[in-house]
Amino acid sequence: MTSLAAAIARFVLRHLLSFALICAVLLLGRWGWAEWQAHQASRAELAQLAAADQRIAHEVDALAAASRGRVAGLAAASLDALGARIEALDQETRRLQIERQRASALGPVLRGQPILDHQLAGMRLDAQIHLLQAERKHLQALRLRLLATQSGQARRAELERLRLVHEGLYTQWQAARREREALEQGQPLACRLGLGTAEYRQCTELRALQARLLEDNRRAQADYQRQLGLVQQAAPPLPPLAAFSPDLVEVQAVLAPLRARQAELQALREGNWFARLSGPVLEVMPTALLILLGAMLTPLAIKLLFYFVLAPLAARRPPVQLLPGTLGEVALESGHAAVSREVVVDAGHELLVQPDFLQSAATAGRTDTCWLLNPRYPLTSLASGMVALTRIRSDGAPATYVISATQDAHSEVGVLVLPAGAALVMQPHNLVGVLQPRGVPVRISSHWRLGSLHAWLTLQLRYLAFHGPARLVVQGCRGVRVEPADAGRAISQAATIGFNANLGYSTRRCETFIAYLRGKQALLNDSFAGGPGFYVYEELPHPRKHPGGPGRWLEGFGDSVLKVFGI
Repeated sequence: MTSLAAAIARFVLRHLLSFALICAVLLLGRWGWAEWQAHQASRAELAQLAAADQRIAHEVDALAAASRGRVAGLAAASLDALGARIEALDQETRRLQIERQRASALGPVLRGQPILDHQLAGMRLDAQIHLLQAERKHLQALRLRLLATQSGQARRAELERLRLVHEGLYTQWQAARREREALEQGQPLACRLGLGTAEYRQCTELRALQARLLEDNRRAQADYQRQLGLVQQAAPPLPPLAAFSPDLVEVQAVLAPLRARQAELQALREGNWFARLSGPVLEVMPTALLILLGAMLTPLAIKLLFYFVLAPLAARRPPVQLLPGTLGEVALESGHAAVSREVVVDAGHELLVQPDFLQSAATAGRTDTCWLLNPRYPLTSLASGMVALTRIRSDGAPATYVISATQDAHSEVGVLVLPAGAALVMQPHNLVGVLQPRGVPVRISSHWRLGSLHAWLTLQLRYLAFHGPARLVVQGCRGVRVEPADAGRAISQAATIGFNANLGYSTRRCETFIAYLRGKQALLNDSFAGGPGFYVYEELPHPRKHPGGPGRWLEGFGDSVLKVFGI
């Protein structure tokens, strides 16, 4: 019960730590992405504002140049021409003011027009109105100068005309006020609260009309007062044309309230520690849960795919048969393995053995170093550890040598007798030594099987076959066994040492899915059939110890690469 609770606690703690790590990584990535997006957005906004600044300045310069050209063309004009131009300027100014009032509404923005374009349109209208008013002021001063040179009767006639204009504008303003007041008295709620109704729009238009008429009335009153001064005293000197200097501060002024409100909300949010802590966590939690769920279910999905799809498909494929013409013979000397084995070396043979497996040696023999097991396969010899071997020869009477796994208490040593004409497929990492004819290295052949599904599932694309006559000294955990494969046999892949090359080699799925899911059994077992022939295996798969941390992954990757090449 205690072990079950501990296992559950470790499982929960491991996945909670994984979840916390995923949240931390997502938060860090989110912060970096937000910073990058803010940088890009600010740079794009600055570029847009700079382009808009240049465009508005260019348009204002063009409008100012056109205004100067029109004023220069009227420098010697008559009173009638100047009055007609001033009247045209008043009408154009009123039209632009109405258009500016409509442009101030949010309707175009709601219909999809960009905010910056909406603001630029308003600035353009403001510049045009400012230039028209400056042009009118200059023309009016020019007209007054021209009037000053005429008789007093003409001045009084002009004074009367200006009075009539002022009176007419005041009459229009009173009419607009009475119409608005009558509409507000008849429909008070619609005029005040009925957004979007016809009465509300009519009231708004009447208010705007009153404001325009009041402004025109004040301007007419100013013209009347100036004319009255001319009648009563000498005309003032003509003022110079006012220089127009466009001011683009309104671009920032329009956005100032919105940006102030955003800064206020951001300050409030930064002052709330719960929002700062819980907000980002709640935002990334669904993504973190999906990643954690994927990390938990992906291995299960992969195991389901391999167990129920790929493994049965491979079982229906034909077996791998490397050398069908060779003899299916191999024997274990003395019928069993032992902690130590005696090997007799005569004058016609030589023994190649790893130095750390040589427990005792006869003094009569001659020893030297053999750098490679087989010069044709230097990388294979180096990767399997069969390098810098001790070579033992006997020139006289046969000598006995004892071979033992001196550095592994679990391993036992066995001697496989491989007769002439027979071949044994094996991975050299189980090989300890070779007793071969003197001067004649044991023959090794390489066989690639890239088109076999069995080879791809086991990740062993190349097979090495050792040809007799030779005696192969191998090691195995708790012993080595040799069994016939006539009727078809299956064994754990981790325990297999080798098999005769004439046998049909295939893979077979393990018995139960639960055992494979829990890691108690490997997915595939080695299967041999098509005898006569034998297969060799160790009594117990060796419990190889791997280092922790990155070293474990690197060693596992290295073992997989060596297995691909049959080593």
